[in-house]
This record gives sequence, structure tokens and C-alpha cells, in this order.
Amino acid sequence: TVNERETKGHYVNIDVDFLADLLNRKEERQQKNLITLYVPERTKINHVTVVTMDEQFHVYENGYVVLEGNTILETGEGEGPVDVDETVNGKNGILMPGMINTHCHIPMIPFRSLGDDCPDRLRRFLFPLELEAMNRELIGQSTRYGVCELLLSGVTSVLDMYYFEDQVAAACEEMGIRAYVGQTIIDMETCDSKNTDQSLAMCEELIRKWKGHERIRPVVAPHATNTNPPEVLKAAYELAERYDVPYTLHVSEMDYELEMFREKYDQTPAEFLYGLGVLGERTIAAHCIHMTDRDVEIFRETGAKISHCIGSNTKSGKGVCPLRDLKAAGV
Repeated sequence: TVNERETKGHYVNIDVDFLADLLNRKEERQQKNLITLYVPERTKINHVTVVTMDEQFHVYENGYVVLEGNTILETGEGEGPVDVDETVNGKNGILMPGMINTHCHIPMIPFRSLGDDCPDRLRRFLFPLELEAMNRELIGQSTRYGVCELLLSGVTSVLDMYYFEDQVAAACEEMGIRAYVGQTIIDMETCDSKNTDQSLAMCEELIRKWKGHERIRPVVAPHATNTNPPEVLKAAYELAERYDVPYTLHVSEMDYELEMFREKYDQTPAEFLYGLGVLGERTIAAHCIHMTDRDVEIFRETGAKISHCIGSNTKSGKGVCPLRDLKAAGV
């Protein structure tokens, strides 16, 4: 709680026991268990290479950034202004915006490198293992570990899709990362639901609980084009529209996915989604490896977004999203 504001900076009361735990040592109790810390209002970080995200993508080789609270006031070359409360020497490091992971399954950390050489790893290895081994506690602990890796690698925002996503949301809130959390909706029994009716209800509950949070934002997350029937994909999109939240799913990732849509509908997965009416500004399609020219045009027309997952696509050897064509089309 802020108990006094001077012309420069804030004075903030902090509970002594909390601070002692934070520092892993005991502090002498003071009156009302409070001590006063000075929190600088205006901070300058200099002696850094500043990588910006402005319209020109400026890079300042010997730059500075001035912050006030959560706001960046200015940046540029040189030492920067002197009228600041605190100056931090960046020691020739790189100062840049936090990176954003736009498609992730954070709690899958325990399965890392397991069955990597298994053909059709998802259906033959991961789905059965998740059903047998995943539970609420493991997902909470795995998320904490995964978020540590994200933050230590410079990722400050992540979009996650998995099971028991309320646990993922709670862990992300605890760890301080900004997260978009999506309860998986899939037409099969999973570790947290028996059917799509149950998982849709869980997704709506997640939205109601977390919508409006400062850092944690709920997402509707049907698993994929080929793992849900059309009516479920539409119901999920209607849920996203009703609560005005993003809608994300796997699209055109698997060769057998394309084969199924070709044989059953004589369409690509993107064409199928377009016909359902579930491609729009709120849609974030993951992977999108196998894209035709018509698919690219559909995404441009609808304003749907793509998370192209270069790391996952490369590791699995499934192919590469046609990123150059998509960017040229304005997707």
C-alpha cells in the first residue's frame, strides 16, 4: 500500500514477514510488522543496446530507456536524461521487449524427449500417456517449471492450450508471466473430462473466473480441425464470440489431417473452417504447415492469425509453414 507520495518516488509499506521470506532471512519486527521501502518513480537504464519495436524497428547501439511505473517514457542514444530517481548501468547488455510464445503446451514438460522417434507420436504415444499419467497436481508443478524456462529465456507472454487449464492459470499468475490460457476441447476422454460437453463447460468456467484479470486472459481452445466434429468447433467459436475472447486450434499440421479432409469433404482444413464460419479476427491457427494458395487467401480475407511454430515444426520434421507467402499476402 502506498502511504506517502513525495515529489520523486513512492514510499511503500511491506509486511516484514513477507520480506523476510522473500530474502530467506529473518528481519527484526517493527511497529505493526511494517517497514518502509523507497521505490523509485523514474528509472533510467543506460549503457545498453536497445532493441525497439517502434515502426522503424530502431536499434540504439549505446542507448538508454527511461521508465516511470509500467510506462516507457523515452529511449534513444547516449547517456539519457539526468532528471531521474535511479540509474541502472546495463553493462553493455541487450535491452529488448519481452518475447511472446504464441502457441504452447506448458505442462507437457514431463514428456519432453519421450517417444520422439515414435511414428504418429501424438495418437500412439502422447494421448494414451496423458490419459494415464496427467493430473491436476502434475500440471500445476509442470507449469511452474515451464514458466521458469520461459521467463529465463526472455519470454514474458505465452498462449497455452492444455488440460486442467485453471491450474495453468493459477501457476502463471503466481509466477508473474502474462498468459493466455485455453482449456482443451477434444472429442475423446481426457485426463480432465469425459466428453466435449464437459470440456466446453470447463472452458466457460475458466473464462468466467479469469476474464478481466490484469495478466491472465482466457481462450477457447478446441484441439484441432480433425479431433472435433463440426458442431463442436462451431459451439466453441460461439462461446469465444459470446465472451469476446480468442479462439485457437491446430490447423493443417498433420498429413493424415489433410488426407481426412480431402477424402471426406474434398477440402483443405482451412477451407473447411472457412465454411463453418470459425475463421476471423479472434482466430489463432497453430502450425499451418500444409497451406495452399487458396488457404493463404482465406486467412487474408478473414483476418485470422497464424502461430507458425518454427521450433516444433522443425523438431518433428513435419514441414515448414509458408511464412514468406503469408507475409506477402498480408496475413
